[in-house]
Amino acid sequence: MKILHFIEGRCNPDTANGVDKTIYFLTRELAALGHEVHLISETKKGPIEIPGVSIHRVEPFRNCFSCPREIREIVNQIQPDIGHFHSAYVPGNISLAKYLRGKGIPYAVTPNGNCARVLLKRRPWIKLPYKYFFERPYMNRAAFVQSVGDQAEIEHYGIKVPIVEALNGIDLETLPGKADLEVIERTVPRFQGRFVCVFVGRLDIEQKGLDMLIPAVAGLGSDAKNLGIVLVGPEWKGSESRIREMIRENKIEDSFHLYGPAYGDEKFDLMKASDAFLYPSRWEGLPFAVVEAMAVGQLCLVTPASDPAGLLAKEGGGVVFPSTVEGIREGLKEGMNLSAEKRTALLGTSADIVRDHMTWNVIGRIIEKSYRKVLEAD
Repeated sequence: MKILHFIEGRCNPDTANGVDKTIYFLTRELAALGHEVHLISETKKGPIEIPGVSIHRVEPFRNCFSCPREIREIVNQIQPDIGHFHSAYVPGNISLAKYLRGKGIPYAVTPNGNCARVLLKRRPWIKLPYKYFFERPYMNRAAFVQSVGDQAEIEHYGIKVPIVEALNGIDLETLPGKADLEVIERTVPRFQGRFVCVFVGRLDIEQKGLDMLIPAVAGLGSDAKNLGIVLVGPEWKGSESRIREMIRENKIEDSFHLYGPAYGDEKFDLMKASDAFLYPSRWEGLPFAVVEAMAVGQLCLVTPASDPAGLLAKEGGGVVFPSTVEGIREGLKEGMNLSAEKRTALLGTSADIVRDHMTWNVIGRIIEKSYRKVLEAD
């Protein structure tokens, strides 16, 4: 098959951006399965190479009505069998999909969690009209929409076309063999002997639930002194100063450390050097950081939104708690008080989930099968 993917930006596999990772590893896997895979990358920066994938860099554009001649020429040259779009509220998706439809080329869409109803509360005066006039009609003209564990939100968004579940995954071969298990003790000596939780992701206060996490820790009272929270990741729209302010207001400076961004082996060192991986999000698609923590054998403490397709709760592979201040507080208590036997059982199940559902070979074959079904129907 000739497969054409489109991204607003470029595919950096070592980033906090889950959409970048999805496209990088999915296109690489499809190429490894023997397909001719192309990626149009809308960016001013130089493209990042993906093994086996042809990258076509184009200048950024934000037009829902027509795509530039440069992109039309790429499509005409490739003559793809099927297209695939990612994320949501991307004007380029709308105009390129329209061009593909005009040429009789089917396409798939992966919204990657961006159908979440809570997102419509952010600038609703823009997003609601965009949803009804552009996003939903374009998605309902797709051959299928891919769920990464967010099928309920996709259906609530009003999508009527077939939904295919294929989760985000992990390349197990890229995981580091050895880890620096003393990195947290060196960086935050006061956390030695405490139950240390690491969060890895952009510091988006609302989405990641950090405004609930901070009062939840404060609500632990004297038990907060037995806990250390390491927040790892880039700030989001000036969030760092607000996070520090909330920590001061709740008088729990001793329980938190803002580490800053970490990538590659450094990120995995922090995950493995902790006692648990914490993700208290209000909404997600399927957070790569949770999958990575599961893959390196770390205990995950998550909200339902952060639980990959609900599998940790369903199969008993982690501690899952409500996305409320009280829920997070109780989840932290449960994690801190787990017996060694219970922890071992949770980690064993978590490893099984990764192997059975979250490797790119499994995911690539699901998408490949879905493409074939569309093309055979045509």
